[in-house]
Amino acid sequence: MVFIGLLVNHTIFGVGVIIEIKDKYIEICFIDDPERIRIFKIESLDDEVFIPTKNLSLNAEQAERIAEEQRKLHAKCQEHARLEQQRREQERLRLEAERQERERRLEEEQQRREQERLRLEAERQERERKLEEEQQRREQERLRLEAERQERERRLEKERQERARRQAEKQILLNSLKNQFEQNFLNAHNFYQTHCSKYILLEEYQTEKSNYVKFWIKQHLGSEPDLEQAAAIGAVEGHIQVIARAGSGKTSTLVNRALFLQKHCGVAPNEMLLLAFNRKAAEEIRERLASQLHDSIPHVMTFHALAYALVHPEESLLFDEPDGAQSKSRALQSVIDDYLRHPDYRQEIRTVMMAHFREDWERIAAGGYDKSPEAMLRYRRSLPREGLDGTYLKSFGEKVIADFLFEHNIKYIYELNFWWNGVNYRPDFTVFTGDKQGVIIEYFGLQGDPDYDAMSDKKRIYWQNHPNWRLVEFSPSDLKNQGRQGFHALLKRSLEDLGITCNRLSEEEIWHRIKNRAIDRFTKAVVGFIQRCRKLSFTSERLTKIIELCHYTSDVERRFLELAQIFYQSYLERLQATGDEDFDGLMQRAADIVKSGQTVFRRKTGTGDLKLIRYVFIDEYQDFSKLFHDLIQAVREQNTQAYFFCVGDDWQAINGFAGSDLQFYRNFVQFFQPSRKLNLSTNYRSATSIVDIGNTLMQGLGTPARAYKNILGKVEIVDLETFEPTQNELETHPRDSLTPAVLRLVNKAIKDNKDIVLLSRKNSLPWYVNYGERQSKSRKGALDSFLQQVRSYLPENSRHKVTISTAHKYKGLEKTVVIVLDAVPGSYPLLHPDLMFARIFGDSIERVVGEERRLFYVTLTRAVEHLFILTETNNVSPFLEELKSRKTIPLLNWADYPPLVGSTQRITVKVGNQAGRDGNGTYAIKDLLPP
Repeated sequence: MVFIGLLVNHTIFGVGVIIEIKDKYIEICFIDDPERIRIFKIESLDDEVFIPTKNLSLNAEQAERIAEEQRKLHAKCQEHARLEQQRREQERLRLEAERQERERRLEEEQQRREQERLRLEAERQERERKLEEEQQRREQERLRLEAERQERERRLEKERQERARRQAEKQILLNSLKNQFEQNFLNAHNFYQTHCSKYILLEEYQTEKSNYVKFWIKQHLGSEPDLEQAAAIGAVEGHIQVIARAGSGKTSTLVNRALFLQKHCGVAPNEMLLLAFNRKAAEEIRERLASQLHDSIPHVMTFHALAYALVHPEESLLFDEPDGAQSKSRALQSVIDDYLRHPDYRQEIRTVMMAHFREDWERIAAGGYDKSPEAMLRYRRSLPREGLDGTYLKSFGEKVIADFLFEHNIKYIYELNFWWNGVNYRPDFTVFTGDKQGVIIEYFGLQGDPDYDAMSDKKRIYWQNHPNWRLVEFSPSDLKNQGRQGFHALLKRSLEDLGITCNRLSEEEIWHRIKNRAIDRFTKAVVGFIQRCRKLSFTSERLTKIIELCHYTSDVERRFLELAQIFYQSYLERLQATGDEDFDGLMQRAADIVKSGQTVFRRKTGTGDLKLIRYVFIDEYQDFSKLFHDLIQAVREQNTQAYFFCVGDDWQAINGFAGSDLQFYRNFVQFFQPSRKLNLSTNYRSATSIVDIGNTLMQGLGTPARAYKNILGKVEIVDLETFEPTQNELETHPRDSLTPAVLRLVNKAIKDNKDIVLLSRKNSLPWYVNYGERQSKSRKGALDSFLQQVRSYLPENSRHKVTISTAHKYKGLEKTVVIVLDAVPGSYPLLHPDLMFARIFGDSIERVVGEERRLFYVTLTRAVEHLFILTETNNVSPFLEELKSRKTIPLLNWADYPPLVGSTQRITVKVGNQAGRDGNGTYAIKDLLPP
């Protein structure tokens, strides 16, 4: 063991013992800290770094301490050497173990690799086996596909040959079919089913048949039907329902079918019966047939004419001619007059009508009259609110005010025009107290709506700036909080404070003033009620039972039905006592006679037998009623072989008020078997935009129409609220915006050499018309008066180009230009106040609104090229609102329609305030100059 001293910078750093010298390294264990062992690189140490201990100068204590330390160090070194040897042995064993582990792993890896080699070899062999199998399979597949190809080619060849054979047979059959069409058309369908259905599809057959019909009609009648019309003409087997949209050639199709059956199919004239609903339609059909067939024409008549020809009643027949005798109305009137002469009944009628005129119809409707709250809300503005004097009003609050004014003999004008900054302002009630002065009564019914309240404030300011006029205003809260009587008291105080006398008329005076109108309304309601009962073949007992089961919505309804029941019984008794008969009774008797087996009908034009009829044509089938249905059912019981051809348009079913019932149209398949439906969808009348707006209105309610014409046409909304009359128009038509607006539209149309019709829902107009001194009102009614008013401003030679009509009367007609005068609530839809009296017949607001929608459709589709729809911004028909929500409809630009220029040679220029406008009549021209 060698002890050395370690010098660092000539200072003893420590004394230690050399443990091991290996290669160029020396390992030293220090005496003062045996745990510290340092390894030094020999090359890096100077000779003087390590000093052997024997060369150190030590004293005895140091030598002793060193000797002691040497002993301890010797022991520690031995222990350290032992531990180190042990560690190294462990390290050797660990390394040996690691070596063995490596060898084991290497051997395992070699085994794994051998196994992997074997596996890969096996996989290779498997792949080669599969590849060989795949090659074999592919070869087999190739052989199979080749065999299939050959089989397919063989089959295709066979099919080609079969097709060729079938095509040859089909061509032979088509030729045979054409021969059937030519020689025996009526048997063509049977021939097809028996011989051709295997080779010719039904659609192909029908196309061939339609094409033949087109060819025949063109060749022999000189017209060319479209494919839908040809299909209807050629449908000669089974019962047929034809859905014919407006302008689709319904009548020509019906006539051509009769001509085709007679001239080509050999059907005898006495084997066909064509039935229409009115004399005019029957005469038109007869004339068209006669132009081709001369004297040998089928039976053409109305249902009533058929009934008469079957019954030949000895009794006098009661009926109303359109422009002639009104024998039925006189008979009904006589029944009512008998009761009006009786004091008790006269008083009851008076009580009923007074209560009816004062009734809150909106409350009745909301209380359950209608089953659809959504429809109720939507058409609320269309609910009838009629004043005692007959004025139609927009709210119940306005009705209360109007009734008060009438009952207190205060004359007023409802919604009189005032021009206000270019706006057509119409306050609710105007009461004149002098020339250009008076009281304005406004009922602010939408109080609480921000926009409405803002407009109300502007109206207040407007009247404040017109000292000759005083504004009295009310709101729904006044009526709600105080009730009708309290509201009347408030209204009375307000008017008396302004100097207007409010002396209430007696009930007798009120009745005297409304008596004629009330009795007329009552009479019309009773007449309509009796006619509905007759259309439904009600006996007096049947009506009594229905009324007993009725749940009344008001006392007025109950009292009316009790009276109507008595009148109906009296009318039936009158018929029996006088020996008279009406058309409804005639229809019932005709059905009974036919059921009994008597089927011969005799007319001046000839005799026929319903048992011999093979083809029955019914025009306007959408207007069918129970009476017509009963007669037709009786005919079918006696003649099961007759085929029925029923043409109609459910979109034009507008006669429900007269007893028509769409159930017969909608359930055609249930009533007629076997049957099928066909469509005539092409509108040959109207331009594209007009057809489109009709389809939009009826969206989701059936097959839409298609426009035949390529012209777009025009549909424009005419907003009277945006109409700004010129000074001359204001002077010529004071407070009348309708007349100058219509004159502008008419004038432009006449300049374009176009005919115009003005259409109105009612026999009255919803706008104020100032007739002035130019002419007096016509006795024929408001519409004729307005027509005369318009014509009076036109040149003499142009006046005939303008006509006027109600929408109902204009069904089936057309004009180049149509002006709808009243697209407002209260017209479309019109919910008549007397509707409650027809509730027992199943009428409801929802049902009436549906019919009113169809009437609006009829109105719109009368136009050929140009359609104007008159309305105003805040008073739009619900139907028009619906149209605007579904499509964009242009708003008429008044600049495109200048005022009518008359024959006046002198122009008066006035400088001043324009009527209804604020501000000074003059201004500094410098304000117009550029800066």
